Amino acid sequence: MKLIITTIISTLLATSLFAGNATEQSKLASDMRTMLSAVVDMQRAGFYSNKAGVKDAAKRLTSSLDSLITTDATLYLPDDQANAGKFAKKREKMIKMYAEDLIESVDNNDFEEAIEDYSQILRQCTSCHSRIRNKTWK
Repeated sequence: MKLIITTIISTLLATSLFAGNATEQSKLASDMRTMLSAVVDMQRAGFYSNKAGVKDAAKRLTSSLDSLITTDATLYLPDDQANAGKFAKKREKMIKMYAEDLIESVDNNDFEEAIEDYSQILRQCTSCHSRIRNKTWK
């Protein structure tokens, strides 16, 4: 009887741990889709000189960045990428800085600087994805 109860408790505990990890990954995936949408909207608004659209997209981008900080990447990344979580957290700070600078550049009508800020945002995203996903272009 003790063995059955112990087995049931162990199974429930393992299931709850797995579900917690899946929920965390699901939130991160959802936030990544939001960030991608914000970056695309930022570019689209920039093409049409829509200052409000660029600023709104930059704000949406920064509001989705928190899951890069709160998600424990060691739970789902392979052991050889254990430090990728630290790298992602650094990228989060840089993306936030460039997004805030982008808003300031748009407010000051400094479109060359705004384009540079957008480029830096893309560079931060790409560097993190290329490192974590470890894929090369062919």
